[in-house]
Parts: sequence; structure tokens; C-alpha cells
Amino acid sequence: MRFVIGDIHGEFSKLKKLISLINKIDKNPKLIFLGDYIDKGENSKITLDYLVELKLKFETIFLMGNHEYQWLNYNFYTNQILEYGGLRTINDFNSSDIADCQNILINKYKKIFDRLKRYVIIENFFICHSGILNETESFKSLNEIKIESLLFNRYEFLNQKNLFKSKYKIIFGHTAFYNPYVDDFKIGIDTGACYLADQPLTSFCIDNYDFINSNGESYNIEHINKDYCPLIIRNKKLNKNV
Repeated sequence: MRFVIGDIHGEFSKLKKLISLINKIDKNPKLIFLGDYIDKGENSKITLDYLVELKLKFETIFLMGNHEYQWLNYNFYTNQILEYGGLRTINDFNSSDIADCQNILINKYKKIFDRLKRYVIIENFFICHSGILNETESFKSLNEIKIESLLFNRYEFLNQKNLFKSKYKIIFGHTAFYNPYVDDFKIGIDTGACYLADQPLTSFCIDNYDFINSNGESYNIEHINKDYCPLIIRNKKLNKNV
């Protein structure tokens, strides 16, 4: 079975619990990760080490998140890295500065960082980190779309009311919700695991449309209220590490 997993942000314990629960359903799952593996949360180093283990054990797809993109291009994003959880990552790796930490990320975790995908299409789902805006539909090829257009979308994207390319429902992370967000066109599964202790890490199974989270909860997409947007208001005070 195929499971899409939301933004981890260093929350190793929640990730490990979620994988254990998925394993009870399927001993050999395919795991699709939506990006943002590092910064803000419990421990980014231990999280990346565990993701390397999972890559060796299961079929995995790792998508690029905006945090990975910023680290790979840190000369342009130094302020953002330091403001949004990157200092915690530097400390997790006992690094002296951003440059030293980036060197560790791209070399020690080369098998992950060299294989980060922009998006993946599975059946009628277009899966990417932040969703994608309608304005990109004018491009003849998806490869023409700038990667930034897949990483930083938020409220404008949430207000879109159409299938991408008139046929794909979008599965996305990046924007945090108290519970999964579902409408007729998109599914958001970043449930703010790094922001609040009780907020879980969430996965969505493409095969049966079930959500499973690290709190041990499991429910079908049919039980989601499509008329409600459970948005977590962005506030750095939500997490002392952010």
C-alpha cells in the first residue's frame, strides 16, 4: 500500500510511531514523504538517520520541501533558515555555522538530498510539498515550472477550487492544520507535528483513502468535514524551537 507522509520537521519520535502503525497494516509499504524533514522539531539529525534506514528497508520517494531547498541554497536564505528553526538543526548536528551544517547535510545524507523530487504523480493525485497555483497550467511541460512554485504556496492555493490540469487532486503539506484538510480538489496532511506536543504526524493512504496518525487515530476521508478549514494560525510562539 502507498502512504503519503506529511511534514516531519525533525519529529523523530512521532515519525517512528507512525511508521510502526503503518507497518501493522502493511509489512512492505511504499512511503512518499512530502518534504520538510528538518528544522524546528525534536532532532533533525536523528530524523535523517532514521529516514536513511527507511530508505534501505522500504520503497521510498522523498520530495523536496522548502526547508531542504533553503538549506541547499543557504546563501540566499540565511535569514529564513535562522528564523524558522534552522538554528535548532545546526545545534542537532553540533555544527559551527550554517555552511558547516549544510556541508554535513549534502554529504552525509547524499542519498536523500541528491534524490529529492519536485513532485510525483500517482494515479489521479499530483503530490508536491506546498501545492501548485493555477498560473502554472499554462506551461506545456511540468518540467518548465520553477521549483519554487511547488514549495512556497499557501493561502492563495488553499482558495483554489479546481483540479490541477483538470484531472489531478493535489496532496500537499507545508500549511499546517489541526486535522487533515480536505475539499473536492486537494488534501492537506501537514498536521503541525512540530508545533504542539499533542499534534500528530499524519499519513494518507492512496489505496483506501484512510488517514493514520502518530497518535494512533485512523479514519477515512469520508469522515472529514469539507466545510471546515482546521488551519493552525502561524505563530512562532507555538514552538520554542522555531
